[in-house]
Amino acid sequence: MGRKSSLRRLPPEILQEVNRLLSEGRATLAEILEHLRGMGVETVSLSALGRHKQQVDKVAAKLRQSREITSVLVKELGEDTTAGEQGRLLVETLRGMVYDHLQERIDQGEPADPKNLMVLARTLKDMAQATRMSQDYELKLREEARKEAEKKVEEAKRKAAAESAGLTPEEALERMKAIYRGEA
Repeated sequence: MGRKSSLRRLPPEILQEVNRLLSEGRATLAEILEHLRGMGVETVSLSALGRHKQQVDKVAAKLRQSREITSVLVKELGEDTTAGEQGRLLVETLRGMVYDHLQERIDQGEPADPKNLMVLARTLKDMAQATRMSQDYELKLREEARKEAEKKVEEAKRKAAAESAGLTPEEALERMKAIYRGEA
């Protein structure tokens, strides 16, 4: 294995500054190198800076391509699939998987396979829909339990009112609680 790039051996804050300058695209490599010299960094060469810029550009291009593909896939899947918190998670997962797919293809020297990406997107969509159905079912069960509890309370109130003629309010409340608990 080769040795680490002279840029990779820099302190993180200096490397971050180099990456910022490269991503802005306003400074030439010579100007960035001069800036580094002004910061007291003498170990970086112009060629090392050029190689680093190529790597940064390659990653940026893959990220752009990943975003574009993800955007197209999201439109294909439909807006309802990407709504809400789970939808955002779906899009981020899809973006990561598309990026990984692109990286793998580039490493192998092959173009991205749209069919594989679409299968991946549909699989994620199906997973999201299954999760949404599960959540809807849970909400339905909770709603039914709430309605059943309300029904029991109303029944207990009605029964307590019928049986509590002549009782004090406290006695009527205790009677209603007993009816609700099934003790009366």
